[in-house]
Amino acid sequence: MGNFFERIAFLEAMKIKVLILFCISLAALTSYGQTQAVISSHKPLTDTSSQKGFLGGRLSTGLEEQLEGAKKIKSESRAIIEDLGIKNLGIKASMLARRAAKKSPPKDEYSGIKTERRLGNYGSGARNTLEEINVVKYVEDEAVSPYVAEIWWFDPAQSRIVTGALKDNKSAQICHGPFSRVVNQNISEQGFFFMGAKDGRWETYGPEGELVNKQYYYRGFPVESNISYYDAEQKKIKEIIPVVFGKIRGQYRAFYAGGNVKEEGVLDDNVRVGRWREYYEFGSGGRLKKEWRYGKDKFDNQEPELVQERDAQGKIIFQLQNKLGE
Repeated sequence: MGNFFERIAFLEAMKIKVLILFCISLAALTSYGQTQAVISSHKPLTDTSSQKGFLGGRLSTGLEEQLEGAKKIKSESRAIIEDLGIKNLGIKASMLARRAAKKSPPKDEYSGIKTERRLGNYGSGARNTLEEINVVKYVEDEAVSPYVAEIWWFDPAQSRIVTGALKDNKSAQICHGPFSRVVNQNISEQGFFFMGAKDGRWETYGPEGELVNKQYYYRGFPVESNISYYDAEQKKIKEIIPVVFGKIRGQYRAFYAGGNVKEEGVLDDNVRVGRWREYYEFGSGGRLKKEWRYGKDKFDNQEPELVQERDAQGKIIFQLQNKLGE
């Protein structure tokens, strides 16, 4: 009886073992199929193809596809840029920037103001003189400074530029822009004007074309000049002390607050020379107050002489005797 029950228990145990083995085998087969499906969708780690890679393509890192994709995107981007006509974009942008920086202003314009070209011609033989002049094109653009002593303008009647008082600014052809003078086919002077006043670099040359003098101006005054003002906006000039190459030299002018000249004359190394004039601020018969005479240059020790004096109505109240009739 005992043997019977033992045999039954043995058979049941065998059934359970068979069932467990079957389940294990089934699970293993399922896992194997899934693994095969995953592996078959990717390149093997060992690549026997002829593509480039580490160790001649024999070892793949899995990054080759990404590298190829990046190259493809770069190539396509370059093709799009070239289709748009923008080859060498960085180089062209740099070239355009340089060209813009070097771009010259229009030839018919100076300091933003339109000009017209004039040609002067006078003299004959070895003294024949040609002048190439630019003048303000539109009358409404003219704005002559009341502080500049010397204003230049083109006179068609004389076919040349002249300087002096402008009785009618609206009809005068104010010099503005580049200027050059040629005497007997040799350049003798060149520079720029700003509303009739010398501006920028001015050069004069000798008969053999040698440079004789070079000076820089800013709208009528030597560029180094000491200028003082009545107002903080620096629109009302009080005094102009000319400075040339570090020395006080040239036309000195002082003004009243309203803009009329108060005193003027020439300085030579900070020494008064020639004629000096003082003015009233207002006057019905002219504004001249006093006229003085100084030495010819800074080495002349002559004492200054009062040549003439007038009252506020313009009447002469003193005249140096030996100067009467001049």
